[in-house]
Amino acid sequence: MTQDMLRIALQVGSRQTIISWEKSTKLLPRYVHLALIGLEHADGHQFMTGYRFSASEARKARKRATY
Repeated sequence: MTQDMLRIALQVGSRQTIISWEKSTKLLPRYVHLALIGLEHADGHQFMTGYRFSASEARKARKRATY
């Protein structure tokens, strides 16, 4: 999942927030951790399988996102 797709899914204002989480040595806030777990198990996302969207699939997924 790209940083931008994750930003949209979590309704985060900027990609910089995602980048700071990636670089931080501190634990993520519990609500962020729980949201990520929820995304892993959400129907239609297939994050756990390592599936990668093609460019056209990614555009469709972003358009229908209702997060």
